[in-house]
Amino acid sequence: MQENFKVAVQHNNQCGYIEYDEASKTVKVVFDNAATRQIIETYLASEHVIRVAGEGLLDFKDVTVRPAESAEHLKTALTRIWEKTGVHVDWSRPVA
Repeated sequence: MQENFKVAVQHNNQCGYIEYDEASKTVKVVFDNAATRQIIETYLASEHVIRVAGEGLLDFKDVTVRPAESAEHLKTALTRIWEKTGVHVDWSRPVA
């Protein structure tokens, strides 16, 4: 059984986390502040076109990302969430 992907997030000195279930392809946002939870959920429910690195240092390509499609799509979308929403992803903080 594969463990769900979890990552910590924070916004305005409040912490929460995002959990992705690969089996059901669902994203769950756990955040006490309802307004922030809604911001994150709205961002993750949307499709995004993101320029990602290709094979070389100057090689970029546009990729359409649907965060709930896979853990990799979610991770790619999370690399841009700060820019769009002000929500910070704490990649190194463990989530129990």
